[in-house]
Amino acid sequence: MATLERIRNKGGILVAVVIGLALFAFILGDFLKRNGGGNQANSIEVGEINGTTITYAEYQNEISQAEDFRKLQTGSSSLDENTQYQIRNQVWEQMVQEILMGEKFENAGIEVSTEEVLEMATGKNAHPAIRQMFSDPQTGVFNQAAVINFLRNRKNDRNANLYWEYIKKAIVNEKLNTKYANLYRKGFYTTQNMIESEANANLRTVDFDFVAVNYSSIPDSTIEVSNSEIKAYYNDHLEDYKQDAERTIEYISFAVNPSEEDKQLAEKWITDTKEEFSNPATDAGQFVTMNSDLPYEDKNLNAEDLRIAIKDFVVNGKVGDVYGPYLEDETYKLSRIVSIKEMPDSVRARHILIQEQNPATANAIADSLINLINKGSDFAELARKNSKDTGSAINGGDLNWFKEGMMVKPFNDACFNAKKGDVLKVETQFGVHIINIQNVGKTVTKYNVATLARDIKYSSKTYQQIYSEANKFAANNNTAEKFIEAIKTENQTPRFATLKANDRNVRGLENSRRLVQWAFEGEVNDMSPTIYEFGNQFVIAVITDAKEEGYQPVNEVATRIKSLIAKDKKAEIIMKKFADNTKTSQSLSSLAQKMESTVQSATNINFAAYQVTGAGFEPALIGLATNAEVNKISIPVKGNRGVYVVKVTSETVAEKADLEAAERTLTQSNEYKVRSLNNAIREEAEITDSRAKYF
Repeated sequence: MATLERIRNKGGILVAVVIGLALFAFILGDFLKRNGGGNQANSIEVGEINGTTITYAEYQNEISQAEDFRKLQTGSSSLDENTQYQIRNQVWEQMVQEILMGEKFENAGIEVSTEEVLEMATGKNAHPAIRQMFSDPQTGVFNQAAVINFLRNRKNDRNANLYWEYIKKAIVNEKLNTKYANLYRKGFYTTQNMIESEANANLRTVDFDFVAVNYSSIPDSTIEVSNSEIKAYYNDHLEDYKQDAERTIEYISFAVNPSEEDKQLAEKWITDTKEEFSNPATDAGQFVTMNSDLPYEDKNLNAEDLRIAIKDFVVNGKVGDVYGPYLEDETYKLSRIVSIKEMPDSVRARHILIQEQNPATANAIADSLINLINKGSDFAELARKNSKDTGSAINGGDLNWFKEGMMVKPFNDACFNAKKGDVLKVETQFGVHIINIQNVGKTVTKYNVATLARDIKYSSKTYQQIYSEANKFAANNNTAEKFIEAIKTENQTPRFATLKANDRNVRGLENSRRLVQWAFEGEVNDMSPTIYEFGNQFVIAVITDAKEEGYQPVNEVATRIKSLIAKDKKAEIIMKKFADNTKTSQSLSSLAQKMESTVQSATNINFAAYQVTGAGFEPALIGLATNAEVNKISIPVKGNRGVYVVKVTSETVAEKADLEAAERTLTQSNEYKVRSLNNAIREEAEITDSRAKYF
């Protein structure tokens, strides 16, 4: 379908739209079609959200659809591991949000009707994602008839139908979430009293002196905290000590690196090959393509673009000269000068891109347009009407100035070997191009160099030798105790990693997901059941610690809790001392002396201030100062770092409250609450993620 082909050409835009909407704050998935989580008997579960099960089959089905869509977008027949990993995570997040928000939508009676979907697809205010796909590239006018035609015929084309289902899911989800967010937003009403209170709080600006006594002034050893107090605090603040499941492993790595013999073999190969590579009868580019570990880059380079290692040789050499062997980036190389040409440093061109299913048809159209150009037709006008490169068509096909290598090779070569005013026809992977050379830059000397490369790689002999060392170590140290002791006695370098169940890799180990899975399948002191191979490393590991999902045991957090309780007790002691000494102090200076502290000063502080010089981030101090009476020593207040007493020395009260600024502040605060709704819902949810067992 022609429309589908246009959509495919705009794939990058659509991917951005779909992924952007998929990650929208309240995404729920295909809510209109899905009913619950599928609690099927005897099915494998990969997760549970608020009691609703996500089965392996459901999860895998969603992944397959997402992968099919990505392949369609990119034109690829397969996806790399990184893309698959991203898709799995995106699908999981979508399914979690589908269940969480589905509950909210149902309770609130929110839905998107068929009429609303149709309006978003074909109405006057069509969704931007639809409008982008079905607008005329020349005029930007939305083509409603094209959408209707596409929807009528999509079921006859699997790919077109897949496009539509993904677009529909995204725009329906956005509509549902917008409705829910607006409903939630209406629950926040800013009254006039609230606005006036906020504005009046900022009317007063004060200068003040203050005395601070830090908690560190009281030694921890003087504060007693009982086990019962720690236990009580732990129970009262249990949610602060939630933890994810973790495993800690200790491992050693036997790296397989090229030996000195391997290096000598690589050097011998490049040396033995030099004679054939240097032979004038040898096609240097083809020889490199057939024999080199690095590809031949058929480019004409300015002198400043040549690699430093060969620059002097090339600039001072002649065609056919060979440099090397030389060692660069752990690779032995030979470089041969293929050509030296006088060429423009840049070109300005415009083009018309013809795209047709049949190349013969595209060439016929291009020939007819070239005939019109030769007869005097305006190139720019023909480009605007006929070019499929919508980015340049709007500018009459103008590509502006570009340097060599910026365009695909057939296009590039045609432009840099042409003269000003030439009209050319060139075929590339994008279609047939009609090119008009508008101008050429200054002529410079350019060099084409073919470099034959032989990487220094480890041989099978080296591989077997390192594997034998690893195997011997594993066989002799098959318990955790032996393993840890052998690391010391054999002068091995131990490495450590703390892992979460869904970690993709162990840092520093290539494609090591299997090691993560094993760590969560085993128990403390288990040795890895095999020698793992990750990249060029053989790895042997032991599980040294395991934490299960839930709450940290009280004994693990006792030290932290003791410190918090001690801080509160220190605050009580300091506040009592402040209160007692204030009664007998005639001034802030005498109070400071009795408290073994000093008087500090702060200026220009109002309720909206963020911190106080000399104290740092202390909201309690700011609140105390902005509400204290002038020339009167305040009561003590407990802060983050210590206890504070203030004396306001002067105040300035604005004549008029800034009600508009206060209203903006409150409105922004409410909007933040709306944007944070998704996180709040998720934090309250019970989510069990068991994917690590299967992926």
